[in-house]
Amino acid sequence: MSERGEGKQPGAVTKETVENRVVFDFKDAADAEEYLVWKQEVPLTFRRLVESAMRGTVATSSGIGLPLTDQFLNTLGQCLQAGQLVDLKGIPSRVANFLRPFAQVKTQGGYINIFETMTNQEASWSLKIKIYETQIKAALEWLANRDLADITKKAQEKAETSPSDEAAPVPQPVENDVPSTSEEVRSSMEAGMEKKEGQPATPLFSVKPFYGGYYRQLTFNRFDSTTLQWQKAENEFSESTPEAINPLDARVYFGKLKGGESLALPVPYDWVFDNNAIETDAPKGSMEVLRNQDGQWYLRVNSEGIFQYQLRLGKQEHFEEGEKFAEAEMTSTLPVELKQKIIDLQNSRLPVVKLKREIVKLVRNHLTYSNSRQAWERYTQEPREYFKRIWERKEADCKVANDLACQALAMVDNDFRYVTGFYVKEKGQDGEAVMHSGNGHAWLEIWDPISKRSLRLDATPKGDPTVDEEAQEKDLEGETGEGDYSASEEELASTEDTKKKLRELKKKEGNKNEQKKSVLDRAEENFAGLAECSPAQAREYLKALDRVREIKDENGMPVSDLMKEEWRKIVEERKITISDYRGPVRMDAGDRLEDPVTATIDIRSREFNPSGFEKDERVEKIETAFGGIDVYFSFDLSGSMAGPDGASGRIKADVQRDAALLFVDGLMQCAYIGRQVSEETDLLPLKVMVTLATDTGKVGLHLTDKWTPKEQWAFYSALTRTASGGTPTHQTLQLIERDFDEELKDLRRKNIPPDKMPIQYTAEISDGAPDDFVATEQMHQRLKAKGMVVRSYTIGGESVSADATSPLSSFADLPKILGKDIVEVFKKLHPHKII
Repeated sequence: MSERGEGKQPGAVTKETVENRVVFDFKDAADAEEYLVWKQEVPLTFRRLVESAMRGTVATSSGIGLPLTDQFLNTLGQCLQAGQLVDLKGIPSRVANFLRPFAQVKTQGGYINIFETMTNQEASWSLKIKIYETQIKAALEWLANRDLADITKKAQEKAETSPSDEAAPVPQPVENDVPSTSEEVRSSMEAGMEKKEGQPATPLFSVKPFYGGYYRQLTFNRFDSTTLQWQKAENEFSESTPEAINPLDARVYFGKLKGGESLALPVPYDWVFDNNAIETDAPKGSMEVLRNQDGQWYLRVNSEGIFQYQLRLGKQEHFEEGEKFAEAEMTSTLPVELKQKIIDLQNSRLPVVKLKREIVKLVRNHLTYSNSRQAWERYTQEPREYFKRIWERKEADCKVANDLACQALAMVDNDFRYVTGFYVKEKGQDGEAVMHSGNGHAWLEIWDPISKRSLRLDATPKGDPTVDEEAQEKDLEGETGEGDYSASEEELASTEDTKKKLRELKKKEGNKNEQKKSVLDRAEENFAGLAECSPAQAREYLKALDRVREIKDENGMPVSDLMKEEWRKIVEERKITISDYRGPVRMDAGDRLEDPVTATIDIRSREFNPSGFEKDERVEKIETAFGGIDVYFSFDLSGSMAGPDGASGRIKADVQRDAALLFVDGLMQCAYIGRQVSEETDLLPLKVMVTLATDTGKVGLHLTDKWTPKEQWAFYSALTRTASGGTPTHQTLQLIERDFDEELKDLRRKNIPPDKMPIQYTAEISDGAPDDFVATEQMHQRLKAKGMVVRSYTIGGESVSADATSPLSSFADLPKILGKDIVEVFKKLHPHKII
């Protein structure tokens, strides 16, 4: 590990304060940019400890709610304050064993003390990010996974030991704790509903550790002006894809459901389920985690009965642009006064998103919060007068207020939708987040054409006891609102202050930086913009790419060039010569007489240049009988990959990353070569997919023939994750099978004949045996039965798999061996194409 070069010094904490906040002075724009990357890449729970120690203050308790993880963080905070390892007496051995090595970590430049380096103001932020990624992250994730497993285990034990003696009195629940699958929207102002909002009730869904805020469950886009009810399209389900979840942000999700029905699951924004981590008393294989066309999560058990379940969910690691939701349909009318206020706002020429925020605020500020049954009866007496009477009486709960706000937004456009779910504000008895009828909630979303994402807005009037008004107002002002309501962020500089300072520094550096900017700098900026990563990450990737392209074989030839040469041979040998018939033609343009009758007629008619002749032209063409190669990778990121590679001494995960990058980059360059020799863009198409065997099987990159900066960064960043856990290869093969099946469906839809189908090749790469050898071999058989070629590459050992290749001593040998094997597969399947 090394710090940023060229004599640059990071910023330092000054004695100066602004409104009792310590000001952090950045040395230059690069330092400010690195700090923003630090805030983005490193979790808040750890950043608070480091920045508090740098500032000379003591951070508050981490408060994640995971016992071992919290103990690790709190003790680590003490070590950072002291700059050295503190007394670990009374600390569990599982925690202490992670902390001790941090006092002396070997690097290329010698030994460092992590506790001192992380709080050293002269250490760059890039170095601190590197220390977190290589040293701290693995410990935190291991402890967090252990805590989450303990939570799940205790929940199972509690369910198994629940009262079963019929003679013993069992408290009757206030309401049925099996949530309804009805998707009807109800107001708390309706008869029988008015006492439930804000009142304690039996949990329908629970999340532990606690996470508060909005939990989105259902979305609607049609408002029936005769029934005053929201409607939605019929669900179109698809099986959800396993998502990568950071264990530090993960939670365990509890509940019950009735078999044979599809239950919508309320989920925080940008959170996903790990459908590989399901615990249930339902029959094995009967539970499904599904998503509908609007992205809402559903759970279904294909069996009769009532079942308990525990799922794991967490923040999504990578965010992508969303698909615009269906336009809303509303046909009611607004009161004249409200219409005029909206017209006035429109005349102010605000940007469309800002205009919509102001409209929602206008509605919210006009109303008062109420559960009045009398008001509801008044509103619903005449459906055509619904919105007019709301505006006049000014009483509304969350449903009524957001009904009115949606109709108001319809004056601008129909890019909005109505949302129902829960708002969780307070912790339950066991410190969990609890969703029940008392904190059910409704709000709305608008579409942002700039970010290509939906934005949450809430018109609920002030006074709703279940809603955090400060979070609600942040949404209306364009800030995020959800969170875990733990201690406030202790930081050296806010994101807003840092960006402001960054703009000032860039302006100050001005032309000086522009003149010094090299071609490489511009390449990094361009790559970062296209890949949606930071400039520092782009720099790291491009350096890695240059490094692997220089890797040479024993004869001194770059391996990348050798792979491209092999591919050129395939393209060249697929050239065939064919006859292009042209006729009949005149004698002076022909090669031979083909039609003597025609020629005789022309001669008798005294034609000087008779027809009836034939011309052959020999043309060279590239045959397209072969449809390309799809390569599916299963890479090993288990805990053993953090050990040294037997041949090179480097960390095995690092050698695997470089070898994989070399091979895939060479493969994609080969595809480019193929396209250059023909106008046909589908000539020898190449596709790759990346899966990772770690704690669970994960998808790093879905099957694609693209190799833009976005795919390159997704591929590289997937392989730079910390190696941990086991080797669930059977799970990565299941993920491969899903993309493989979709590829086959697409090929069939295109009516591709069998002789033009691409070669399907799976490269299963590991440093040892998989966790479940039998299940892995069964997946081999399933894939091969569908036409897949499966190869099991074991590095530094031997495999008894029927599909094992000869063992390799180092991951560095992988590119040339893998490339050679793919060419051999091609030759066997298409022997007439290559001499």
